[in-house]
Amino acid sequence: MRGAAVDPRVRDRAIDWLVRMQSGLMSAGDYQALQQWRQASAEHEHAWQRVSSLPLMLQPGADLLADATARRALQAAGADPRRRRQVLKCLLALGLLGGISWQTADSTLVRSALASYRTRVGERRHWALADGYSLWLNTASAVNLDLGAGQRSVELVEGELALDTPAGSASLELLTSNAVFYSHGAHLLVRHDRQGTQVTVLRGLAQVSTRHQPTPVPLQAGWQMQVDERGAGRPSPVDRVLAQAWMRGILPAERMRLDHLLAELSRYRPGLLRCSEAVASLRITGSFQLDDTDAALALAANTLPVRIERRTRYWVTVVPA
Repeated sequence: MRGAAVDPRVRDRAIDWLVRMQSGLMSAGDYQALQQWRQASAEHEHAWQRVSSLPLMLQPGADLLADATARRALQAAGADPRRRRQVLKCLLALGLLGGISWQTADSTLVRSALASYRTRVGERRHWALADGYSLWLNTASAVNLDLGAGQRSVELVEGELALDTPAGSASLELLTSNAVFYSHGAHLLVRHDRQGTQVTVLRGLAQVSTRHQPTPVPLQAGWQMQVDERGAGRPSPVDRVLAQAWMRGILPAERMRLDHLLAELSRYRPGLLRCSEAVASLRITGSFQLDDTDAALALAANTLPVRIERRTRYWVTVVPA
């Protein structure tokens, strides 16, 4: 399961176990419960390995909650994971975690768990925000918002969003780890993952700035741009209806490679979904339901000369028929 997406609910539980272990508040029974939780599924163990290998855990002598004040604050939060995460967020902001910075790219798991708006794997949600703003989050996404007076900011920690800002609204700054977007009254789609950031302008105008290209580049409605560590790519036209298909729970495919289709479907289900090299380059056309990835896989198997091989619920491989 290395590299597979982790269900945010499982990830949150792993973070909670980590915080409890580092707090010095765990009993022998708690340690046994942790072991049982890790052994309950491969996904639990995968989440634990990812969370426990964060750089903040690898620094010699850096206890996550070595400060006595931090330990007392966590203890006062009780057993409610939501209250514990809120306390952890406050401690991070106050700098009581041994000088560890939670703003680094390596701490995405922690920052996602503490984000103001989140979705779990396979979930899509919509929020009607203040002053006419509208936010959609796609699967496994996390966003921090600051829509106060003056210039407003949105941080996409991970995942994908659609943000519709009303005409005449204050200037908006939308950030990812490798780009900054500025807009007034625009409707934007932004996707951020390990490959980089993709921004699509559905309405209005945006300006794109990167670490290597600090001078903003304009991006007009009906166009999209890819940003990676090398900077911003060239704008390309986009079908606005197809770009918003995920908001309707649809993944459209037009002669898409099978491995690319499975990579997209894997964003909407926990565990590992892949195919053998023998069928990776097969092309497929269709409309696939994101809310039922098993049905999407069955449709692929009925369309192409392939079969679905399931080792467990979380380990699925598509192989030649």
